[in-house]
Amino acid sequence: MPDEIQTSTPCPACHGRLYPKLLRCADCGLEVSTRYGGNEFADLEPEDLHLLRIFVVCEGRIRDMESALGVSYPTVKSRLAALRTRLGLASDVAKDKSSGDTKDKSPGDTKDAPSNAQTDPANAREALDQLADGTITYEQALAKIRALRGGGKR
Repeated sequence: MPDEIQTSTPCPACHGRLYPKLLRCADCGLEVSTRYGGNEFADLEPEDLHLLRIFVVCEGRIRDMESALGVSYPTVKSRLAALRTRLGLASDVAKDKSSGDTKDKSPGDTKDAPSNAQTDPANAREALDQLADGTITYEQALAKIRALRGGGKR
């Protein structure tokens, strides 16, 4: 079964993966034995589960996650990127970005195109502030700053 639940506890005999096979009701004693389907969260380490809980509590706001975790903004971003990779979602994000998916853009995010903003250095600070607030992504902020410097997009 491809979606089996795996535990992060290795087999004590051979150090292979352990899979749950038995569920038991604590109230009536009913036991069900089979190969159980799992999900991508079943094999996460406790630190990853903690990061996910903080993400949900902070409603995805990285600035709030910084203070909750006691780490810097770049550290939160790198931990989320690593978690995305462990969950097998990194390639999905890359596909969305390469296909021009704009669903994550904020409604007022119109400064990617060259405009008068190119000569206004305050817009670089604005892009960094929006990045810090979580209203735009790193890639969007980078594109805005590159546009300000006259470098445009890659």
